[in-house]
Amino acid sequence: MGLKGRKFVRTSKRVTLLTGTDNLAQGSAGEKDSLISVIICTYGRATALLDLLKALQNQTYHQLEVLVVDGNDEPSPARETVEKFRNSAGTHAEVRLIESQKGLTRQRNVGLQAAKGRLICFLDDDVTFESDFLSKVADLFDRSDMQDVGGITPYDLLNYPMRMSLRWYLRWLLGVMPGRDPGRVDHLGRAVPLSFLKPWPGHKKVGWLPGFCMIYRRAAIEGLFFDELLPTYGGEDRDFSMRVGERCRLLICGGLHIRHHYTAEGREDDLDRLRQCSFGAGRRFAKYIRGAGDYFTIARVVLGDLAIDLVALIRWPRRIHFSILMVRIQAFFAGFRSVTASDSQMASSLNELPARHTAVGSGNE
Repeated sequence: MGLKGRKFVRTSKRVTLLTGTDNLAQGSAGEKDSLISVIICTYGRATALLDLLKALQNQTYHQLEVLVVDGNDEPSPARETVEKFRNSAGTHAEVRLIESQKGLTRQRNVGLQAAKGRLICFLDDDVTFESDFLSKVADLFDRSDMQDVGGITPYDLLNYPMRMSLRWYLRWLLGVMPGRDPGRVDHLGRAVPLSFLKPWPGHKKVGWLPGFCMIYRRAAIEGLFFDELLPTYGGEDRDFSMRVGERCRLLICGGLHIRHHYTAEGREDDLDRLRQCSFGAGRRFAKYIRGAGDYFTIARVVLGDLAIDLVALIRWPRRIHFSILMVRIQAFFAGFRSVTASDSQMASSLNELPARHTAVGSGNE
């Protein structure tokens, strides 16, 4: 099944309005033009979710809707958290709880379908930020020199900058990643982590956005959905954002700050995350192959990572290192085989798009 305009499954169409009223959704055209839709996909992290809702409650920018897409079974900790937030003193933010099957890409699609804002802000449920965060976001997208910008991401004060470790250095030398410039991505989805960036106050053009905070102009993502065959740690953020980058500019903003707490609650173990990541890499490569030369690049990536894993196994002969080696191989080829003919055809049409950066802002901006 293709990605652009693809159908996706929703297990529940019920939307529960837990705080406020739907005034913004039914308001004037001016209100809709200024509305920011905040989409939070959550599973098993009730405490972190409450901290994020409090951060949104404290925003100086009030033209927003908050959509909490809940992948939990009943009794849902997310529902309990939203109700607790609703009952707290001084609550004015509109929060809607939307039930969904568990799965990050599926939950993101459900939220995207329900969102009404001109700006779409995807947030992990374990981030926080200062009270002027969304006000700065709105101002950035309204600037005359930003009308060809389709998406932005902030600078993570807790996890950036990250030192390039020996493993990452070897991955660069062996061609596993396409260079050392943070934010760079090639058409196959090989990427350089944004976390290598040192603090600075400006903006930098990048090829992809990290999933813990991706903020898009609605016009830039019209007709796009997340690939629901990609697991939670399968690189769905990169897969989605690099397609947006075919249409318009993507930026990381050094003056826009966030804190990603990487809450351990609700996360898979390291081996399962590796399995999902390797599956996503295999699926992404299979979707975006352009020609025979790409098979050589893919071979370099696979053999490069395996060589690093093999060195670790020889240096530290433990069962976990053998498991890492086997999981990486099996999951990568499972992801590669998961791509159907229609997936490949859709990816080919996306690859043929010119790298144009035209204005995507509305006339009201």
